[in-house]
Amino acid sequence: MTCNYVVRREGGIRVAIIDCENCENSSSLLDKNCRRNIFQILLKEADIGKLILNHPLVKIFYGKSFDLLKSITNFLERLHSININDFLGNDERCKSCNERKIKKFNEIINISFENPIEAFKKLKREYETNRKKPIILSCSECRKKYLKTLLDVIETLDNKIKEKDSSFYYMYEMQPYVRPIFFDTYIYLAPPPDAVFIKKYEIKSKGRPVEVSLYLLSTRPEKLYFIIPPEYNLSLKELKILQKVREKLSKHRPKDSSFMEPETSREYFLKFAKETIKKIAEEENYSIDIEKLDMLSDIFAKYTAGLGILEDLLLDKNIQDIYINAPVANNPLHIVWRGEEFTSNIYLSEQDVEALSSKLRSLSGRPFSEASPILDMGIEKYGYRIAAISNPLTPKGVAFAIRRHSITPWTLPKFISYNMLSPLAAGLLSFFVDGQATILIAGSRGAGKTSLLSSLILEIPQRYRILTLEDTPELPIDYLQKLGYKIQSLITQPITAIESSGVDPKTALRTALRLGESVLILGEVRGEETKVLFEAMRVGAAGNVVLGTIHGATTRDVFERIVYDIGVPATSFKATDIIVIASPIRIGGGIERKRRVVQISEVVKSGWGKDADPDKIFADIMIYNPEKDELESTDLLEMGQSEVIGKIAREWGISIENALENIYLRAKIKEEIANYGKINKNVLEAKAVRDANNAFWMLIEESKKEYGKPNYKEIEIKWIKWFKKYARSI
Repeated sequence: MTCNYVVRREGGIRVAIIDCENCENSSSLLDKNCRRNIFQILLKEADIGKLILNHPLVKIFYGKSFDLLKSITNFLERLHSININDFLGNDERCKSCNERKIKKFNEIINISFENPIEAFKKLKREYETNRKKPIILSCSECRKKYLKTLLDVIETLDNKIKEKDSSFYYMYEMQPYVRPIFFDTYIYLAPPPDAVFIKKYEIKSKGRPVEVSLYLLSTRPEKLYFIIPPEYNLSLKELKILQKVREKLSKHRPKDSSFMEPETSREYFLKFAKETIKKIAEEENYSIDIEKLDMLSDIFAKYTAGLGILEDLLLDKNIQDIYINAPVANNPLHIVWRGEEFTSNIYLSEQDVEALSSKLRSLSGRPFSEASPILDMGIEKYGYRIAAISNPLTPKGVAFAIRRHSITPWTLPKFISYNMLSPLAAGLLSFFVDGQATILIAGSRGAGKTSLLSSLILEIPQRYRILTLEDTPELPIDYLQKLGYKIQSLITQPITAIESSGVDPKTALRTALRLGESVLILGEVRGEETKVLFEAMRVGAAGNVVLGTIHGATTRDVFERIVYDIGVPATSFKATDIIVIASPIRIGGGIERKRRVVQISEVVKSGWGKDADPDKIFADIMIYNPEKDELESTDLLEMGQSEVIGKIAREWGISIENALENIYLRAKIKEEIANYGKINKNVLEAKAVRDANNAFWMLIEESKKEYGKPNYKEIEIKWIKWFKKYARSI
């Protein structure tokens, strides 16, 4: 009996939707009854481009998996068009041969719909058996005609089916996308056959553990991020309950408008789901405990008011970037996991993209349409920044780039533990920040510029007031304020915004310069406001410290970007003291990328003017050695020849030797914290680093009172004693 089905047109293709909801079979190609019905429908309906098995756990065959289904359908069509009587001999001597042919062919036909792969293999063996038989003159024409017909049928699948068990093709080669019926995101439930397991871990979200597996794909230079959220493991009964909740929601008339507010809508839908699930469970005498009720309600809210499966990914702290490329039906989510690029088993639908676009418009309060095809915003709850583009900028649909910015600041000891920089580099940068040097952190996208910038904020003594300027919030301002840092955040007009929205960066910067003596931190140096900044720095009106990030892979890039592209006079560029270059490095030419600080250079102040040579105005203090994967110091540091170190030493009233002692002690402190972090990671976090820095500064002050100047040997002994006691307490 053929299943009930409908055919409709979606996005220019004909889609067959089979009703499997009340079927006793398993709604799977692994079930021979399902296979028989599926292939009979595909034979009957011409020009089908997608197949959907409509079940509480929906299965979608599209793309590669459907292409093989279509090839098998063509094979079956040709196979069933054969009339075996056309190949039977009329001679008495043909009797045994005819009987064998009929028997073999009927065997193949009988299993063809239930197991077409096996039917193909049997047909191919039949062809090989007949081809290898000795030639008998009376049989030559009959056999030639028979072999040609078999070969025509075999060629429909010959390049697609190899010597593997039939179940391999039904399980892997024709693996469908899968999704619960009440939402539209679909995933692969099994990794591909070439996947080699690397590791497994869990993401925890409101008691819903989400299992993540990482795989190496042995047939291509790529890795796979494989996730199965709990909603894909719900029982048939639980899926049907959630489906009924969704149906009731469509008829629900809210008594208040709280469900329309982006900040409160999730709580509204969560409450609605709990009440409705309890009621349905009672009506159907289905026992459901509190834990299960909470989980089902959260899943429902996740796919109505939330961000769907993206919420699980956003909670994975290993993920730095998520890319959603258009058209989404053809492109799995692309993920950057600890600097490495991974494909995934997750596919969003066009409905997902429309819902996500709508939520982002609501959350940001900004337009996003054909008239305004670019959206740039932050999601504070998860600490991510989203850039979205739509038609006409991208003609094949909406695309998203989602980037993590840490809710808590990175720290220099944490960077040491990840080998992004050395303890000495950390000590040097800490010294420069404390010495009120102007520092620009440069690098490509994904190099870790903003993370490094946030770590340097912790090296600013807490007595200073800090002003930050960003167009999209990325720095962890709220957390730093909780730690006691005196930070005022200024948010400027996004670069992608229309003219009337927000305060333009130049006006915001001028305002910041009028807000009193402060440390000034710029999320990114890039526009006309940079001229205002450098003029203020040149005349000493920019406050205590200026820190910022800028795109550029080398010191020359930074100079050319600021002087030639933005139009800052070369002489004003001298207000910059230090350029730090960060870069994602493919160590040894491997696939994996590691973030590294590859250069710390100072700007030479003398000997050049308007016609500066960008290759001669920088002096390297530390430079990356790729063979050792290590940041090494130059003579400017080792011999105390750095102009910036000398300038800070003069301002502090200490010798160059004392300044170097200060740097090396800071390096020792950062290294001590990083080493202890291998035992207790809490010491790598912002609060502990703040306390460690405060202890260092207090010991400096004590030493100055006692000796008239810092005694670094004694300070080191006292700090280590303090730190050991402190580390045990946390």
